[in-house]
Amino acid sequence: MGHSRQRRIEEIIVHEAALFAALFVGALVQTALLPRPFDVPINLMLLLAVCHGLIAGTTSAARWAFYGGLALDLCAMTFIGMHALALLTGVIVSTALVSRLSRENWLVPMLGVAIGTILYHAVYALFLTLIVAPVDLQGYALAALVPDTLIAIIPALPLYLVFRWNEDRVRRRVPVDVY
Repeated sequence: MGHSRQRRIEEIIVHEAALFAALFVGALVQTALLPRPFDVPINLMLLLAVCHGLIAGTTSAARWAFYGGLALDLCAMTFIGMHALALLTGVIVSTALVSRLSRENWLVPMLGVAIGTILYHAVYALFLTLIVAPVDLQGYALAALVPDTLIAIIPALPLYLVFRWNEDRVRRRVPVDVY
């Protein structure tokens, strides 16, 4: 009990392929099925990666962001790497900054998702300007950045609480009351 064994390479490959497949399904759901309030899609990949990163750490969140970004690039038919690099930037910086705060504070996931969304859109707008065409920053901020940030903050807390509950369940943590 409590002994850690080395995972074989086959187990690691299967685990990573299953993670990519699950995030690819999430990207399909994000691009094809989720509603678009105010004609702005809900950034499900960013929500998943940031909330997971606040629970599991920045390294694991970076894997989720990279796989989710590649899946978004494939589903949205954009240049490979645009969403991946934008998600990586937003998720790594936001989880590194916000993970220093207490996990019990309910503002943590909302702050993390807000920071991640702003950084994601900043990097994505930079790539659009460099690769596709110049972007009107004021129009992009009003049409994409602000609505996406406000829409992403709403499900951040419930999703974070589900991830935290699952992590506590898997680790079998029992809350202790001190009298």
